[in-house]
Amino acid sequence: MQWITPSLMAAAFLSNASTTALAELTARVQPTPGGPQIHVNGKPVVPRWFFGSQQGGTVSASAEWTDASFDFSPGVPVNKSGTLHLRFSHRAGEVWLADVRICDAESGEEVLPPESFATPEAFAAAWNLWPLGEANTVGKVAVEDGVLHVVQTDPPNGNWPDFHLHSGVAMTFKADRRYRCSFRVRAVPDRQVNPALYRVEGGVWTNIGGPPGPFLQQVALARDAGVDFVSFSAPNCWTEPETDPNFEALDALCKSIVAVNPEVLLVPRVSANAPPWWLERHPEARMVYEGNKPGNMAAVSDRQYRADAAAHLEKLCRHLTEAFPEHFAGIHPCGQNTGEWFYEDSWERPLSGYDPATLQAWREWLRARGAADAGTAEVPSAESRHAAPFGLLRDPARERRLIDFARFQQEEMADMVLALAAAARRGSSGKKLVVFFYGYHYEFAALPNGASVSGHYALGKVLKSTDLDILCSPISYTDRQWPGTAPCMSPAESIRDAGIMWLNEDDTRTYLSLDKGFGALDDLQQTCDVMLRNTAQAALRGFATWWMDLPATGWFADPAIWEEMKRLRPVDEAMLQRAQPFAPEIAAILGEDSMCHLPGGANVLSRPFIYDARAALGRSGAPYGQYLLSEVIEGKVPAKLQFYLAAWALSSEQRQQLKANRRAGETRVWCYAPGYLSPNGSDLSDESDVSRMKVLTGFACRPVSLAAPVATPTDQGRKLGLSDPWGPDVQIAPLFTVEASPEETLATYSDGSPAVAVHRGELGTDVFVGVPQLTSALVRALARLAGAHLFTQVDAAVWAAEPYLSIHAMEDGTVTLNTGRNRPVLDALDGATIGDGPEVALPMRKGETRVLRY
Repeated sequence: MQWITPSLMAAAFLSNASTTALAELTARVQPTPGGPQIHVNGKPVVPRWFFGSQQGGTVSASAEWTDASFDFSPGVPVNKSGTLHLRFSHRAGEVWLADVRICDAESGEEVLPPESFATPEAFAAAWNLWPLGEANTVGKVAVEDGVLHVVQTDPPNGNWPDFHLHSGVAMTFKADRRYRCSFRVRAVPDRQVNPALYRVEGGVWTNIGGPPGPFLQQVALARDAGVDFVSFSAPNCWTEPETDPNFEALDALCKSIVAVNPEVLLVPRVSANAPPWWLERHPEARMVYEGNKPGNMAAVSDRQYRADAAAHLEKLCRHLTEAFPEHFAGIHPCGQNTGEWFYEDSWERPLSGYDPATLQAWREWLRARGAADAGTAEVPSAESRHAAPFGLLRDPARERRLIDFARFQQEEMADMVLALAAAARRGSSGKKLVVFFYGYHYEFAALPNGASVSGHYALGKVLKSTDLDILCSPISYTDRQWPGTAPCMSPAESIRDAGIMWLNEDDTRTYLSLDKGFGALDDLQQTCDVMLRNTAQAALRGFATWWMDLPATGWFADPAIWEEMKRLRPVDEAMLQRAQPFAPEIAAILGEDSMCHLPGGANVLSRPFIYDARAALGRSGAPYGQYLLSEVIEGKVPAKLQFYLAAWALSSEQRQQLKANRRAGETRVWCYAPGYLSPNGSDLSDESDVSRMKVLTGFACRPVSLAAPVATPTDQGRKLGLSDPWGPDVQIAPLFTVEASPEETLATYSDGSPAVAVHRGELGTDVFVGVPQLTSALVRALARLAGAHLFTQVDAAVWAAEPYLSIHAMEDGTVTLNTGRNRPVLDALDGATIGDGPEVALPMRKGETRVLRY
């Protein structure tokens, strides 16, 4: 493949563009009998995407001197705002650089002063280091004999800062001129050097040159695999109000993608965070953390920020609609922590919410709910938010204000998302996809300060909006390895039922990744196994996906990986015509308000229980769905086996609705502390809280105090397939047991009291699971009780939507697959006959994924 710079691609595109008016593309999610699907100009399309970023490539450096050079054309005018950055692989060692030059490729005119590495004085005049002061824990430089010597050491805390060199000379470039950057380099041990040029205006760094990167190559590979949707990091072009937005860099980037794929459907990802110039003008809008420490972002509660961000987003969408009528398909506004609309630094200990905007919004929230002290109320102290004086669930009476503040934080974040979604809808005249990150209900159960510090538990409010087409998240960062189950972060089936499409961001670390964390894969075979596993799950559950080259280093720059996308295409196309949505017989259910009752430190409960529950459910040998409690309360989830993972905070009305809307034959699994809390009710010293549990579940409950809630199977439990003890090895309080006969008890705590018990009633079966942890064996045992179909009797990740299923093996060996149907079983990808159902023997290797038709 011949590499062309973005500006040259843009020029080629413009020279060939028709001067006639172009028809405007319409791309929206619309309902179908099988669930919401993306429609382009009224026709449903396979929802497979690629995501990447246009960044420069790298230069390999070894012990011998290497001459490196690359040409670039900025594509946009750069007036005394150009800078060269030099970054290095994150590993201890040494790098030597010499003879760095930037010149006009034709005239030879120098742009960067020559010999800037020749003497200490020349280096000091032309270059700077980042980060400054004590924040730079890894890099030192010195000029020795006309050569810059860089020494890198491992960071003391294991976290590498963004150490780099950047030229301090404000360089000028013409948009359409070709320039050449050259230098000599060597390193010990070997490493990559990443040179990149930027235009810096209004606090925004726009990449204008560097060695060819892998982005456009992967756009071409996606195109050849039939993938036309391309999402990409794009400049938001948010400039001071007294100046018109400069869309040149954004337009050049879009044109470069169109030049590679003339059928491309563009969905830019743009930041909605306030730019530095805005924060300088509105210092009062900055987030403030405990200890009165200011942050680097505007608070979502600041109404001026919210209004200005929405106004600019509307303007940006309108420009893209006009500039790229045939290709602009949607917009993905991002903000806050990692752009995913959870509060910045939610994973860190310091809590936010101590800025004036949040205080004012909090008082308005209280006033709207009739609080007598609304005018003088303060944000709860950080000490009280960190604390858990009454155990791992908030006391509805004595900690009412803390619970309310958690609810407030969810609504504020949701309102920010909804304001931007409405702006995007207006700016695109209702004709483009509006995409947001939100609703990570299961993932944020692992947050140390309590799940609600994320702001993601007002999904029910978000789902009522008609301004959203797609909600999305990365595939969970737990159990995504080879082999694994690739869980979803969110209640995706409830999102689907609201008419919004779910999208999994598949940022799998393929074998081409230098990042070896988060389930990184060792070779091409593992990569193909996992990409097929992940994409088949998406197809069968009705999800969209994008394969994501997160660091822009070419994670998907191998045609062999894209062959898996091609092989799955017939299944993807068949799923567009499905007669009904994915309807599993097992449901995982989570209540948003219950998650607002978790105090600081409650992750010792919620991580093994809710976060890790997906791995147990996913390995059970049966498909499962993820739902909001509110949807179940309305009687809209017909699953045979229902796991109530977070239902400890229920109003009287909700309890009554759950009883009234129960379908005959349902098996309800009441987990941990079902119905224990009554929001806005009495304090936890009142024993009536325990009696409410009986009204909900049918079990007479009582508290129990143990060193650890480990459950050991009884004889009855072993008959159903339970064998090994399980449970978190940490004290959990509150903790409950129930009154049950030996015949009803499947497992006991260390004191002999029931930890898992079964009660059969007229309308169905109720199961109490007091131990806050699930296992795949427990899920299978309860599936047998409920009559839910198990495709395997051993651990395997199975997804099924008639007439297709996918299976991912956890071990080498033959898997006995029970399809439940007396029909032939075929390989859905090559048509080969596997055998006749209902049972077939399926030889599988560890980590292998098969997609079958049955």
